Amino acid sequence: MFVLFVPETVTTQTLVLGDTMVLTDLNKFAGPGKSIVRFRFTQKMEYSLAASGILLCNWQQANNTNQFSILQHFKYSALLFDDHSFRITNTFLHNLGVQIIIDSLSKIALDDNTLDTRIDYRFSRLLSLSFLSNLSTRLFNGYDYQPDGSGSFTRMPGSSFLTPLIWTFSGGIGIQVPRFLSLSFGLSAARLTWIRDKKRVENSGRSDFFGVPLDKNHLFEYGFSMHLLIDKDLGRWGNWNCDILVFKNYDKPVDLILKNLIGIRITKFIKTSIQTRVIYEEKVSKTLQIENLISVGFAICL
Repeated sequence: MFVLFVPETVTTQTLVLGDTMVLTDLNKFAGPGKSIVRFRFTQKMEYSLAASGILLCNWQQANNTNQFSILQHFKYSALLFDDHSFRITNTFLHNLGVQIIIDSLSKIALDDNTLDTRIDYRFSRLLSLSFLSNLSTRLFNGYDYQPDGSGSFTRMPGSSFLTPLIWTFSGGIGIQVPRFLSLSFGLSAARLTWIRDKKRVENSGRSDFFGVPLDKNHLFEYGFSMHLLIDKDLGRWGNWNCDILVFKNYDKPVDLILKNLIGIRITKFIKTSIQTRVIYEEKVSKTLQIENLISVGFAICL
């Protein structure tokens, strides 16, 4: 620790065998302008919890519409890098939303968990060789709810933990603009879809589940990919995070997952956010799925 803070011209002491005091120059360890630290590590964590409710009295347009919603957001990012060209970035993102419809049902409306790992070796100021890994799954059991005509709902088993697990990985060329965005083109990419619990989907009446035939537990695809990540501070109290992942199988339509989050801190511990998810996967649905969430709640950032 002492070495890191003294001027480069300072002469200090070191002990050698026989307790002999020997003077040495710190420039022997690192010349002018060079750091003796090989790798640096930084990390960041943020957590927020928001709640909302709808309470109606003598409402004539719908029944059982009184409801509460709770949204939990957690993000952890870590960066390992040197002063030249090598860096490893890991990001874990967790979103969990619970919807409680009074006198009717409680359900998990949002369960999104992703782990991104990116390895870059820069060979110019903006260009780099890049390897990207993206893992996504839900944590809790999910169900499909359908009204039964009597004011209640019938639930059918759906996805669950590792059912499915979607792993997209690629290698190619990356473009980086410091403190703003990173863009990767997966010249060689693949995607693994794995079904851990087949019992949840065997009686669903489907011929496949997320593209995986019911007589198999996985689907492996080759293709191309593109990943865009924007992480930009909007002044002192705001942040814009946009994550776009595109995968193109050689003989199938493009799959798109877009996550956009704009967060604004009202006070040190109060934060409002607008989160948008756009998903297009033909094997799940042939329509573009869009979800918007607006929340205000407690937040902490470390």
